[in-house]
Formats: sequence, structure tokens, C-alpha cells
Amino acid sequence: MDIRLIALDLDGTLLNNKKEISQRNLKALRDCIDRGIFVAIASGRRLSDVTRISDTIAPDLPFICANGAAAYLSKPFECVYCETIEQKDLRKVVDVFEKEKIYYQVYVDDGSVMVSRFKEIFSYANYENMVMNNGDEMVKYVGDGALKIICIDDDEKRIEKMRKVVSDLHVGEINSSWKNNIEVMAKGVSKGSALTALAERLGLAPEQCMAFGDNENDIGMLKAAGLSVCMANGTYAAKAAANYITLTNEEDGVAYAIDKYILNPEAND
Repeated sequence: MDIRLIALDLDGTLLNNKKEISQRNLKALRDCIDRGIFVAIASGRRLSDVTRISDTIAPDLPFICANGAAAYLSKPFECVYCETIEQKDLRKVVDVFEKEKIYYQVYVDDGSVMVSRFKEIFSYANYENMVMNNGDEMVKYVGDGALKIICIDDDEKRIEKMRKVVSDLHVGEINSSWKNNIEVMAKGVSKGSALTALAERLGLAPEQCMAFGDNENDIGMLKAAGLSVCMANGTYAAKAAANYITLTNEEDGVAYAIDKYILNPEAND
């Protein structure tokens, strides 16, 4: 098995429940890098958050952000894939969220994040380096540069309602990274589309890619990779899309699978 690129989701996968990378996971990834294997974070998070975590593993790693709307090489810095939502479609989704008065964010291709004015009703986000605007101002500022729109609320029935309403707009891909949100990207965008583009840029075939995930927004990536692994704490749908199930994110499931399939496969026969 000639795996040359490992793509990893963060929350519920590489990170434990304290939002940390365990020493065992860190060692496994660094051992892979020492063998010449590319390691790439593949997250729904914004550019700055992904690079900050990626740099704790090793400098100059490739990465995927905004649920696959963009993929980058670090050295030299290069955007190898970027698909944004058209302004007219952004306006449709923003209008729905504004009418509902639900908290939402828009991730922009320049790395910034636009935050809805409904900040006071939701305390989820760290508002550092985020710009708050009303819906109309936001749409005008962002233009065709939106990578992702996410709405968040702890009322799951409200989130399901928003999913149905936005789905009926037919403006793009809809998925979720947790039960309290829905995320909207341009048509055809997923972590899988970004992984495919990144692998191609690195001169690799899909069969040379390994992917780890745990939730709905990881399914495209799990299906795109030649070797896909879902966490034991993952959703039913994510498990169904994967080749293998590993231990939970609290049990260093990433390191366990890397050891089994890459670092010491003979010992696990």
C-alpha cells in the first residue's frame, strides 16, 4: 500500500475532546512526514485556524479549509483549488438566515470571516479577526468570494428547518460538521474535491491518499481516498463511507490506524 498523502479532519478526529493533538497522534504524523509522506489538515475551519494547528505538527504542510472550498500548498504558498459561491446564491442564503434571525458566518476567500449581527444570541464564536455586518452589507462586501456559509444554533429542530429551506434554494452543497450547524458551499465542493485537486497537484493518484474523518462533511473525502478511515465515534453515514473503522478520537484512533496500515503493517498482519 503506497500511501503518500494523509488528509485529516480535526474535530472529533485528530483532536481529542479537549481540542488537542495527543502526543501519540503527533508522533505518528511526524514519523510519516519523516518517511516523505505528505500530511494535510482538511477542516471546515477558516484559513488562519487551519494553518495555526497545521504548524504545530510541522511547518509548511499542505492543507484544506472551509470544507474543501479551498486547498493550499504552504511553501511556496499556492492556492491549488478554490471554488466560491456566486453572489446571487449567497444573497439567497443570507436572506433566509436574516429572516430567521439565526446566527451565521460567511468565510471569504481572502481569509476573513464575516459574522452576522445576531452575535448576542449565540456565544459560540471567537470574534477575534472577524467582521460583523448586516446581511445586505455582507453580500455587497463579499461579492463572489464566499467559500462557505455556516449557520449555528443549539436548537436541532431549527437547524433541520434551515437545512430544508436552504436545500430548496438549490444553490450548492449542504452538509454538517456537527448537529448544531449546517454549512453551504458552491456546487460540487467537498473535502473530497479538494483532496483530489491537492493530490493531483502533488503528482499523486487517489489510491495513494489516506483520509480520516468522523462526520457528514468528511464523507466526500472518505470516498475520494484510496484508503479511508472513520473514527469509532463517527456518525453512521461516515462509517458507511469508510474502508475501515479505527478507535475513537479519545483513544488516539489516528495513530492506531497509521501504525496499522502505514508504519508497521507487517506487525498487524
